[in-house]
Amino acid sequence: MSEPPHASSWAAPPEFYLDENAGIRSVRKLLLDLGYVVHTPAELFGARKNACGAPDEVWPARLAGSGWAVLNRDVAITRRPSEFAAYRRAKVHMFYLPGEARRDELCELVEINLADICVLTVTKSPRLWRLTRTGIKPLDR
Repeated sequence: MSEPPHASSWAAPPEFYLDENAGIRSVRKLLLDLGYVVHTPAELFGARKNACGAPDEVWPARLAGSGWAVLNRDVAITRRPSEFAAYRRAKVHMFYLPGEARRDELCELVEINLADICVLTVTKSPRLWRLTRTGIKPLDR
């Protein structure tokens, strides 16, 4: 496997938002070590206590227009009409990591797919994506 791209390899690298379900410290550290800007729920809501348990109908609206790539593990958002509608209104790219994956697997999936995440985030219309070992796949509802 080749090395994941450093943020400096992009003219305008995307910024990332790690949902509390994806907020694995290892993934955050990986992205920060590569020079990417990483936002967290605590930052988005002003404090960790305000972010804990924030409804999935609320936080996507706060990301609208940001252009950030969202890393998430809660694929159930696609099965809950009000949450899915909130995502659609926000028009953000969401990249889903497997909910059952361990820390090392999460980092590996981000490393494998990071270049494609960056390209999709800056060149394609927002949609839902699933990260796999063989690449990024559209996550159809």
